[in-house]
Amino acid sequence: MKLNKITKVLTVLLCIVLVFGCVNAIKDKSDNKAQQADATTLSTTTTKTGYTEANLLCAGDNLIHKAIYVQANQRAGGSGYDFSYAYENIADIVSSADIAFLNQETVMVESQPASSYPLFNSPPGLLDEMIEIGFDVFNQSTNHTMDKQLSGALEDYDLFQSKENILLTGLYKTWDDMFIPQTVTKNDITFSFMGFTEFLNGLRVPADSDLGLVYLTDTRHTQEELYDTMQKMIDAGKKASDVVCVSMHWQTEDITAPDESQKEIAQKLVDMGADIIIGTGPHVLQPIEFVEREDGSEALIIWSLGNIISTQANNPNLLGGFADVTVRKDYATGKVTISDVGFIPTVTHYGANRSNVRIIPFKDYNESLAASHGAGTTYSFMKNFYEDMFGDYLRMD
Repeated sequence: MKLNKITKVLTVLLCIVLVFGCVNAIKDKSDNKAQQADATTLSTTTTKTGYTEANLLCAGDNLIHKAIYVQANQRAGGSGYDFSYAYENIADIVSSADIAFLNQETVMVESQPASSYPLFNSPPGLLDEMIEIGFDVFNQSTNHTMDKQLSGALEDYDLFQSKENILLTGLYKTWDDMFIPQTVTKNDITFSFMGFTEFLNGLRVPADSDLGLVYLTDTRHTQEELYDTMQKMIDAGKKASDVVCVSMHWQTEDITAPDESQKEIAQKLVDMGADIIIGTGPHVLQPIEFVEREDGSEALIIWSLGNIISTQANNPNLLGGFADVTVRKDYATGKVTISDVGFIPTVTHYGANRSNVRIIPFKDYNESLAASHGAGTTYSFMKNFYEDMFGDYLRMD
């Protein structure tokens, strides 16, 4: 009897062991399948084929003369500023871009009154309008950055930092901040941005200030130190991005072809590793061209984008537009190239006595509008200028 009881107990224990063994085996098999499924899913989501593209839309000097902000104030009923009328005709172009870059020529300092040439200060409501129509990357390294002295530059910097989902380049709170890459990623392609200017109209950043602003007449540093700083910024951008975009504000104004100073600086930037140079400052348009490096790769130089808006009266100052650059990344090779470049022309239009200042895409411009322009110009002059300057890059439709 005792033997039978022992046998029964052993039999029961054996069954329990077998059951648990089967359960664990099933669980292990299930876990293995789950892990294999996870690995398959991971492989599917990280292995991409073909290519991806992102486009960068670049606009030139947002040069806010008195008539522009006075009219904005009048449209707001005398309280505040409404800039929408001046920019509404280009809103669709700007908002359609993956990334839209603007050279904000003038600072925006709320604590000081609005002012025009020679020491500019634009109402902060201007920035709200620029964001509203779709600009999301702003350069603030220009010859007017110090127009309202150090306190104004810092207040301008803080204004940009108070806004969401935009990037300010060219002006940095401290010198060390310049070496932190500023990037924007669209469609799996990362762009880095930085900005430099040749000079500050004879103004200076105080010697005891740590403000981050690279200008080539900066007596705080030697020329060698300044170019070394630019190199380090480009190197940092190259490590953090697929495409390095350098905004360069040139010194010589009202020339429609790059001068020797521009060419010298541009070659240095190309050799440093800049992929796209966005030229600003001359207040007139200059050509677009590719420059080949020693390794066979190419850099794109947009020599000058002219004024996106101003009330300057010389005919070339009225003509601006957008450089539309498409960048492609090949998933198989990881290679990034500029696959397409175009130029979308615009006109700053105003009536007699600089009334009703606004930007009009050239595709919507005509003989009648040109005849009514307060600066005195012709449609044929504009058309011929664009065609001669940009050739196959020109997009009129």
